[in-house]
Amino acid sequence: MIKLAMDIDLNSHGVVAVIVKDGKFLMIKEAQKLLNGHWGPPHGVCSPEDVNEEATIIRKTKSETGLEVIPIKKITTASADTKVKTISFWLTEMPGEQNIFLDEAAASEYGWFTIEEALNLPLYPGTKKFFENIKNGKFLVIE
Repeated sequence: MIKLAMDIDLNSHGVVAVIVKDGKFLMIKEAQKLLNGHWGPPHGVCSPEDVNEEATIIRKTKSETGLEVIPIKKITTASADTKVKTISFWLTEMPGEQNIFLDEAAASEYGWFTIEEALNLPLYPGTKKFFENIKNGKFLVIE
């Protein structure tokens, strides 16, 4: 069993890739049965081959969207809504111009949204709280 700081167990942990471009956040619409129709940034569950959260972010973002990202910093870790016990939101960088290629089994649509627009989408409860915290100035992700 791999443990991270703050007693985070990678075997029951997920990550969220926060990707910002021109002041907007990349969001994908869930296609999987559990929360079909909910929106959120690219995300996924850590797996045994992932040596750390950063590896999961890179792997899951690539598999869901086709994008190459670089994890920059962890914004927050919180209790998760589904599938896992905890989840970390990571600010990422998307180098260069890239095209999005959705894994249709994971996501049915994507879009770039401001914080206000994102908050009007059907969101996972934890994702909604994350965006509310950004809006209220608790997390700085756009400079």
